Amino acid sequence: MKKTFCMLLTFAALSAALWAGARKDEAAPAAQQPAALALSGKKVIVADANSTHHLNLYVAYEKGLFTRRGLEVEIQQTSSGVAAVVGGEADIVFNCPTGVITPIAKGQNITIIAQVKIPCTSVLVVPANAPYRTPADLKGQQIAGLSTTCCAVILIRDALRSQYNTDFELVTLAPGAAIAALDAGQVKGAILEEPFVALALLAKDAQGNPRYKTLFNGASDADGDGKIDPNLAGENPPCRTINANKDFIATRLGDAKAFIEAIAEADQLILSNPVAADIVDIAAKYVTVDRQAIINSNPKLGFTTQLATAQLKGYADALVRQGTIDANPGDALFASEFKGITW
Repeated sequence: MKKTFCMLLTFAALSAALWAGARKDEAAPAAQQPAALALSGKKVIVADANSTHHLNLYVAYEKGLFTRRGLEVEIQQTSSGVAAVVGGEADIVFNCPTGVITPIAKGQNITIIAQVKIPCTSVLVVPANAPYRTPADLKGQQIAGLSTTCCAVILIRDALRSQYNTDFELVTLAPGAAIAALDAGQVKGAILEEPFVALALLAKDAQGNPRYKTLFNGASDADGDGKIDPNLAGENPPCRTINANKDFIATRLGDAKAFIEAIAEADQLILSNPVAADIVDIAAKYVTVDRQAIINSNPKLGFTTQLATAQLKGYADALVRQGTIDANPGDALFASEFKGITW
């Protein structure tokens, strides 16, 4: 028993030390740190669709946090990042977890290695004069959203179905198109993520009044009873994840771990002042959106590499209920090589 206990303590110490360097205030003494895994010397290809939700990637790149660790990183713009990673054309992609859970469940060559941010910042945006007082009032309304497998759409629909025995009609639109549809009165609301929520809330009518408001997101009082309405999406639901090709993890683990260390350092830089001029400048370089919307939304982006495994497996349960996947992969969603590091 004593020997087993000592082995467990040794394993715990080594696991903690693997994360040393990501945050200087948590770094273990040098004598306790294991030797760093060797880098391959090959370029790390990140397939990316521009988003302020990937700001930690851009900050790590622009601030030289990858090169400081001996990594050469190339960010390639594509709307098919998951497919590129599955096919081996790219090594890493930042993506909504539900878009990665599906190929993992189907046995494809991709795995989740770290969280990008918590919580999901997507909320329901409606016209300022919308008459919705309770979630039940959304029954049958045309609401724009990214897709049926968008995390926020899943969470809000599940809450409406289970708590209010109702649902809305989803109109599948990208954020920019969703705002345009709202402007034209073609939809009654839109489930938007930041910075598009901030962009919508900046819009004014001819009299200078706000055109839009948010509802049922834990920050509004729709029915006027003086109480904040609960968030239909729940408390602190996880947002995007960092996902990698399985062969990349198996053959270039040193590269993968150094990459996540750089992202963790970028997280701390952003969180220390999310509206610092240099941070906003980097966001504006990668994302074409009003600068004030970036300033308004950045403080809401809770960057972290620590995986919210229980909630992510909950998304898989929702996909099973939808019939999108046959079974929940459970812990097989996550790269075992990062256990004790990011989960």
